Amino acid sequence: MRRFNRVLLVQLLHHGGSLKRSDPFISPGLGSISESLYKEGLEHNLFDTYFGNVDKLLKKIKEFAPDLVGIRMMTFHYKKSYEIIKTIKSKYRDIKIVIGGPHISTMRESVMEECREIDFGIVLEGEETITELCSNKALDTIKGLIYRENGTVRYTGNREVIQKLDNVPYPKYKMFPLERYLPSENTPIPIITSRGCPYRCTYCAVALVIGTEFRTRGASNVVDELEYWYSKGRLAFSILDDNFTLVKRRVLDICDEIEKKGLKELKISVHGIRADKVDKRLLQRMKAVGFVHLSFGVEAASNSVLHNLKKGEDIVNIERAIKLACELGFSVDLFFLVGSPTETWQDIEDSVKLALKYPITDVKFFNIIPYPHTELYDWLVKNNYLVYSPEYYLNNISPDNEKPLFFTPELSISDRKKALHYTRGVTILVRMRKYRKKFARCGVLAGVLSRLAVSNMVDNGLMAYSFTRKLLRRFGRPLTSSKGE
Repeated sequence: MRRFNRVLLVQLLHHGGSLKRSDPFISPGLGSISESLYKEGLEHNLFDTYFGNVDKLLKKIKEFAPDLVGIRMMTFHYKKSYEIIKTIKSKYRDIKIVIGGPHISTMRESVMEECREIDFGIVLEGEETITELCSNKALDTIKGLIYRENGTVRYTGNREVIQKLDNVPYPKYKMFPLERYLPSENTPIPIITSRGCPYRCTYCAVALVIGTEFRTRGASNVVDELEYWYSKGRLAFSILDDNFTLVKRRVLDICDEIEKKGLKELKISVHGIRADKVDKRLLQRMKAVGFVHLSFGVEAASNSVLHNLKKGEDIVNIERAIKLACELGFSVDLFFLVGSPTETWQDIEDSVKLALKYPITDVKFFNIIPYPHTELYDWLVKNNYLVYSPEYYLNNISPDNEKPLFFTPELSISDRKKALHYTRGVTILVRMRKYRKKFARCGVLAGVLSRLAVSNMVDNGLMAYSFTRKLLRRFGRPLTSSKGE
């Protein structure tokens, strides 16, 4: 006999002050949970707030009649998520609610103390924990589970991480409306090939969310997933690993396997590359089999700032990797942080110079979000440098906002506002430069089209017009949302 027989998986992702995002995001994490439920013969369904408001979610719950609602929850705008959870519980008091995802993994028991309507929390990897929760196994024996017992919140302790990731079924998204998530053959399918991050960057919460032990899927297993979608006419993929090239030999094996399987004309983007973990041989091999786009987390162009962030890289190796990737014909994106501890205005200028030095396709300068339980957060609290409480900025301010969240002796609040505004202008400049090149054959219209491609008007309204969407897609403007938390 099972504890739960029917599960409704829910994705809550907020954009700005609403439930909407710029584009739907198909979650590999929820996809993997779905496959695990399939494997156990558990009936389940899916609801994504991108495609409907709270009223539609409540209607879905009424129609599907689940025993358990499983919600993937981010930390940004977590209070809005709490409100939705409370609404669900007020309407369907007998249905149990379990939370998974970054917020519960980072904040643990405090989440269930703040939102009494949550019945269970799943920490870190959820595939095994949720299937055991659905079984009739005693709650106190299910590792990685937070639950309530006689009004007290209890945690069973961390579960051993999954060592053999090849045993976790990769997402096939059977329950997902693929025609809405992946509307065209050019919409990239997200792929995750590894878990865990062994690095301890002071600002980063990734280790809290996915663990510190680095584990990988085998090359054959990764390419089996590519081949599954390839057989359905899909050529575009987006690898979302935080450290895809950490083990170079594995990446070379993936390239060999792609070639062996005869997968042609692939367009693979990689969003997690450390500059010190690539070399010319590796990048050449990746380019030869269909890798076309790389994103480097640079953070700063100053060695002293990188050292203080515990990044474990130096600017010589970072610039070498950027230069090499551009020379080999990759589209290259760079990510920087603005206002890191000890960073000066001159350091920011050095980052800008690096961003403008090479023919990259995009650059993003992020307002640093101090996540609780990170080393950066603890340092800011100790020195009384925070301007707002975490409760405020996690619910009101995003990384692309120009409102500083803290100050340092090197950069005042005023300087930080100027720096965030200044670097946003650099992002526009880099994008304009890219689109002018793309639109060169349009002659006198090149400038107008370039401005249109980078204008906020595109995201705020013009994209609703099919003609504009088709025009920008034709000339290469990516219509997918940026990587999230």
